[in-house]
Amino acid sequence: MWISMVSNRLQAALAAKLEQCRSDGAEGIIVLYGQCHPGMDKILKPYHAALINCQNCVDALITRKGMEDKAKEGLYFYLSPGWLDAWKDIFRCMNWGVEEARMAMGSFKGSVYLDTLKDASSREKDLLEFFDFTNLPFQIMPVDLGHFRSIITRAKESLED
Repeated sequence: MWISMVSNRLQAALAAKLEQCRSDGAEGIIVLYGQCHPGMDKILKPYHAALINCQNCVDALITRKGMEDKAKEGLYFYLSPGWLDAWKDIFRCMNWGVEEARMAMGSFKGSVYLDTLKDASSREKDLLEFFDFTNLPFQIMPVDLGHFRSIITRAKESLED
């Protein structure tokens, strides 16, 4: 199930993990999430936890400029490796069959697979299955994890202040 779609489940799961980290003696925790929950800052505050500076997982993986450059070509739906693994469960959770998915995603020009793992060639079957379900043609975008590394570093530095 796509946990960030169900805010109370996200809050409970995140709080449990933060509590576990604190119990294990962590003195500072970096949370690799975006603003997936409206109360994210409130959830993190008691745990001396820093949230990476991004709105969502796409912002964490590619720069804002990278997104803006791609947006000049049209509106795209971004697929991380995790999203590609979970889309069936996400859509099931949303009660989306083929018709609902195609209607909801009809404004997108296509999908972009963020190839962070350099595994696009082995994911072709999964990408084709997503295409068949959504009718969104896909593109592969190689992703260098330098941007991701930099936002983690900034979060670490914020804990040290």
